[in-house]
Formats: sequence, structure tokens, C-alpha cells
Amino acid sequence: MPGEHEALKWYAVYCRSRHERQVHERLKLKGIDSWVADYATRVQWGKRMRKTRKNLLPGYILVHAAMDARNYLTVLQTEGAVMFVGKRWPHLSVVPDVQVHNLQRLLMQGECMIREVSYLTVGEWVRVVAGPLQGLVGKITRLSRNKTSVIVSIDLLQRSVAVELATEFLQVIDPPVREERQIPERRYRIPL
Repeated sequence: MPGEHEALKWYAVYCRSRHERQVHERLKLKGIDSWVADYATRVQWGKRMRKTRKNLLPGYILVHAAMDARNYLTVLQTEGAVMFVGKRWPHLSVVPDVQVHNLQRLLMQGECMIREVSYLTVGEWVRVVAGPLQGLVGKITRLSRNKTSVIVSIDLLQRSVAVELATEFLQVIDPPVREERQIPERRYRIPL
């Protein structure tokens, strides 16, 4: 049916910790198409390098279905599936086809080096996790292909410095708690 094929959309489903593959297999047995964004990689365990499969979207699988009430309940009643990501039924959040196809195409290459990086947006607070500035905390002001401009401020002095850093060295954090501005106490001498 052409109308049914057009209604197929991608939805993100949050799963129990480390249950993505089991949920994928259970949905396949129930006749619902899903995809785990996993890829082959090498990890170091002790002194040895081992080949393993790693999920690029840990904790999530993508379900490709015409989402009616029956399919919605089938997915949620699958052991290990927790909830749909985003809006609630019946206005579920859809993952755009282009984004899923780009990710699938990237993972199918196989030879390319995949490196997970934080999803960064301008205005987010970040901590430097590697390099000579490790531990530095700042706010993102500009993003480019390989570098990110981060502002480090001293609130009390109302001064800021910008530094360009490689994106893979940054980790998103919660905004730091700002201390109340300390205004020096003025002492007035009252003449007698």
C-alpha cells in the first residue's frame, strides 16, 4: 500500500541501560523495524586491544514504523523499552529521515574513524577534559568545523578572555553556580 509506506517514520525509543540490542531483537520478532546505531571499534582492556561493537547512541534505538496506537503499545510493552523520546502520544516526536540516513551511511563505511563528540550549541557551559587547559570551565560563543570558541570570565572583575579549543576536548556541564557579586562595603566617617 503506497499510503502505508508514506506513513513510515523514525522514532527514538529510550531503553534500559545496555538493553538496546535485546529490544531491537524483540521488536524484530514482533514485526516492527528498528535500528541500533552500532559500529565495530577497538577498545583497550588492560594492556590488550580488543574488537567490540559500540552503540553510537547509547540507551536509544530508532524505530521505523507507521505509528498507530497498536504499534505504539507494542513498542512500549517490549521488555527493555522505557519510553518514546520527545512528545507524548499521539503527537510523537519524529527523527528526520535525512539525519537517520546520514548516520546509517556513515556507519556503513566501516573504514572511517568514528569519534564521539558532545553535541554542542552556542551558550552552553563546557569543561575542558584533555590537554594543557584540562579542568578549565567556560561558555561557548562560536562553533566552527574543528574549533570552538570558549569564553572564560571573572564575574567580579567583569573581564573575559576567549580561547579557541578543539571540540573533542570539551564536555558539556551544568552552568556553574554564580556567587553574589560582592560590593566593597563603604565606611563613612560621620563628622562630630
